Amino acid sequence: MPAPKTTLWAMDDHTRAKHEILRRYLEAWLPIMTTYNGRIIYLDGFAGPGEYEGGEFGSPIIAIDIFRSHTYAAVRNREVLFLFIEQDHARCEHLRQLLAQRTLPATANYQIFEGNFDETLTGLLKQLEDQQSRLAPTFALIDPFGFSHTPMQTITRLMRHPKCEVLITFMYEEINRFLDADYTNKAAQYDALFGTKEWRTITQTAATSQERRNKLHNLYQDRLKQVAGVRYVRSFCMRNQHNATDYFLFFGTNNLRGMEKMKQAMWKVDSSGTYEFSDFSNPYQPWLLSHLDDSVLQRTLSNQFNGQTVSVEEVKEYVIAETPFYKFSTEALKPMEATGRIIVISTDPKRRKGTFAEGKTRIRFL
Repeated sequence: MPAPKTTLWAMDDHTRAKHEILRRYLEAWLPIMTTYNGRIIYLDGFAGPGEYEGGEFGSPIIAIDIFRSHTYAAVRNREVLFLFIEQDHARCEHLRQLLAQRTLPATANYQIFEGNFDETLTGLLKQLEDQQSRLAPTFALIDPFGFSHTPMQTITRLMRHPKCEVLITFMYEEINRFLDADYTNKAAQYDALFGTKEWRTITQTAATSQERRNKLHNLYQDRLKQVAGVRYVRSFCMRNQHNATDYFLFFGTNNLRGMEKMKQAMWKVDSSGTYEFSDFSNPYQPWLLSHLDDSVLQRTLSNQFNGQTVSVEEVKEYVIAETPFYKFSTEALKPMEATGRIIVISTDPKRRKGTFAEGKTRIRFL
């Protein structure tokens, strides 16, 4: 979708899916983060006007309303700061009007910055660095229409602060469209986006459009891990009404529990485990390329750990970090124990068969 020129614009179906992922994740993220931290930040890097032509709420209002209505007591007993960055003046004013209609508890506050995302966030981070301070634990939604103001350097700078997470819209269709254009027009922007010049070889080495798509995806994912230092990365493909890839959502975190909660949210939109959503189908009937059932996970674990004895924590990290799944005990380990494909070694004398307590259990894969 090209960047709209009006203050408000129509919402498409894959934006609804994206907001459903955001909503479900924030509902889980807020109680976790407010339990263990006295102050947290929600950062919306391309906030927009806060609503769409049809009256549907945008990401800033979704985040604020989830906070206001959350039933977990600690959420409203901790300091929560909402930071909204938006370059368009009219959209900033519209967002201000919507936010002024909402009452927040004394522990919460919001700030709207009218300006370029990269310049604004860089300035905020520089202030902290000059003061030798750390950013409070932050969830950052970076959701641009294009790709010219989301350099890898800025994401890296953000992720250097502990307990920060990002959900990034990687505008594949637009990036791919201009990949063959005259380098004098886009080269500097692409270099900044990826934080490398490696993208320049993709047009020469990718034999098919699918290979090109995969190479762009994998390059960006690898840069998030290797340069930005993000330990866990998961993407979600959004397709348009023509069933072509529009963009990828990249979630990055250094917390395994955060990845687990995000995967739960993504599975609610696409339970196939392929992590794709397409406007080609009804938004409430996700387009399923394939179905990943429990037997797939069981085979995956058998192949990964064949002949090894590992802790249940190692199994958990592998499942959440490296596979499409996030649940594994009842779905994989229990039936594998019942059929003799694993041997369970437990320090708990009262252990019941089919249970796998963390800190007390090791699994021998036969």
